[in-house]
Amino acid sequence: MNLSRFTAVLAGAFALVFSGCVTSHSVRVDALSTGDSRGGTYILASATEGVDEGDLFFKEIARFLQPALANQRFYPAKEGQDADLLIEVDAYLSEPMTESEHYSEPIYMETRGYYRTIRIPVMDSQGRVVRYTYSGYWTGPSMHMAGWVDNERQVTVYDKVLGLSARKVLGADSYSDEIWAVTIAMRGESTDYRAALPYMLVAAEPYIGGRTEGEEIIQIREDSEDVAAYKSALANVR
Repeated sequence: MNLSRFTAVLAGAFALVFSGCVTSHSVRVDALSTGDSRGGTYILASATEGVDEGDLFFKEIARFLQPALANQRFYPAKEGQDADLLIEVDAYLSEPMTESEHYSEPIYMETRGYYRTIRIPVMDSQGRVVRYTYSGYWTGPSMHMAGWVDNERQVTVYDKVLGLSARKVLGADSYSDEIWAVTIAMRGESTDYRAALPYMLVAAEPYIGGRTEGEEIIQIREDSEDVAAYKSALANVR
């Protein structure tokens, strides 16, 4: 087997092995709270520069927020209803950043083929060896893994960031100081903001209206049952 063909076969084997691996996303969550509010009705306002409440992007973010907020007993105020909270939403994709990514790859060595001669005894009807015959066998070259080498490459990554800031509604255009806030971020090579939101919100949900002791880094698997439940709930939001 020549080297190029072996490499192709090896690549296929690795694809089969690693196809069973599940991706895990790292989500950074930082939350603060005065402890004054754990539930209630809300209205949303945009805190993202250049985005207002009528934009489709903002409406999509509002839709994604509903299941996570509802699980912490926050519900959108109905039309004509006075809301308990104003929640300002800052949702954006960061500028591109360059990171060094470390990875390991196997080193393979090719062994040369060799010819081997085997002596085979020939027996008579009495089971006695009367002579020998010889047969030759050729063992072709083969590849063997000799170890691993550490490599480094530069990749372009983006932060998907979602910030929520809540204030009590005191009256018409009158609000309290901030009573809770949460910042959620997920870094990766993808620029697909909406695809990241289920993982970001599942990670942050327990801290909405609460607090973390500093920034928490939460691992969310792509096959997480919580993510599946969130997506199911999102499908019912219009």
